[in-house]
Amino acid sequence: MHNIFKVLLGVSFGAVALISCKKETERPSDSDDYFPLQVGKYILYDVDSIRYNAFNKTTYHNQYQMRYDVVDSFLDNQGRLSYTINVSQRPNTNTPFGPRDVIHVTKTTAGVEWVQSNARILKLVFPVSGNIEGWNGMAYIEPRADQMEEYDLSKYNWRFSYDKVGAEFDPGNNPFYKTATVNGINETTNQPDDSVYADRNYYQEVYAAGIGMVYRERIYWTYQPGEYRNGYELRMRAVDQN
Repeated sequence: MHNIFKVLLGVSFGAVALISCKKETERPSDSDDYFPLQVGKYILYDVDSIRYNAFNKTTYHNQYQMRYDVVDSFLDNQGRLSYTINVSQRPNTNTPFGPRDVIHVTKTTAGVEWVQSNARILKLVFPVSGNIEGWNGMAYIEPRADQMEEYDLSKYNWRFSYDKVGAEFDPGNNPFYKTATVNGINETTNQPDDSVYADRNYYQEVYAAGIGMVYRERIYWTYQPGEYRNGYELRMRAVDQN
């Protein structure tokens, strides 16, 4: 089972559905900063996830919340200012948050480096502009064993690019007025069938000026002929932040 699945572990299949947590519509921001970082900042997300388990031939649907808190700053091994983000999770709004993951983020004049589960991803490059042709967001990843298979550049054509810079975006619960969409990959090989291999690899994130990431959609699964899908789908929508 891919290590990436620990991002999806959490509540049981029978977890109580989340109560809607909409906040007042966001006002336009004068900031061009699509990834603001400072200790004390947080973003709360409603999460919908699907996990495909080929071993048990089952599909698990989960709804829960994750909160990203910027808790500390430090200098990395290159002397660059970096930040620690603690990720916590709860099954519904009536349950306390529990620890989930730790992320390290380094923001430079060139872009934003994001380190999670031993994978370093170049999430953004600066300036945020639709005129940028694209970049290799997975340049720092060295595929090893099967835990990095979804990022394997010899198998998948990862190429990050900006779209709809400055546009309004509504993830379905709350409109944000100045955003930038990052597309990383959108590839499909066949459809699950008894006779052919199939897979799906999709990555999209949306950042709002003065706020940060407000939407994320990530899909990765593989299918071996005559078996069952193995992988996950994940959608995150920001519902609160400071």
